Amino acid sequence: MAPKSCRKIEVLVAADAIMGFIGATKEPVSIADMARATGLSVDSCFRQIGTMEELRWVTKIGTGYILGGRISELRARKVAALEAQRDAINKQLTELQEE
Repeated sequence: MAPKSCRKIEVLVAADAIMGFIGATKEPVSIADMARATGLSVDSCFRQIGTMEELRWVTKIGTGYILGGRISELRARKVAALEAQRDAINKQLTELQEE
C-alpha cells in the first residue's frame, strides 16, 4: 500500500546532493567544495562524509573524496541483473521465432 503522504527525509536529500557532486567530478572533492556546491554547511557535509566513508560509499584520497567501492558493487549487481533479464528475453524471442 502506498503511503498517504511522502515527506522528504532531508538527510537522504543531502546525501544525494553530495553523491551527485562527487560523482560528477574527476578529481577528489574536498568537504569545503562539497559544501559550496550543495549549499549544505561544512559541518553537515563532514558528518555525511564520515558516515559515507564507513559505509564505503566514498573513499578518501588525500584531503578529498571519490565514490567508493560500495557504489561500484551496487552498480555491478544492477548491471548483472539487467543482463540476466536481457538474456531471458532474448531466449524467449529465439524460442518464439523457432515456432
